[in-house]
Amino acid sequence: MRVLFAILIAGALLGLNAWLYTANKKTPVPEGCENLKPDCTGCGITDCTLRNKEEEHSTL
Repeated sequence: MRVLFAILIAGALLGLNAWLYTANKKTPVPEGCENLKPDCTGCGITDCTLRNKEEEHSTL
């Protein structure tokens, strides 16, 4: 009986996760947050992949 409850709880959690994921994908992006770009001048992390991509694009 415990195994059945464990399977039901796991199934319910997986179903809830799937439903919340799809509901989140359907939610529209708030106004002003459409094209957010990181501000790489104030971070200071030199091995950041975003910073390296920004520097590559600026040198082209």
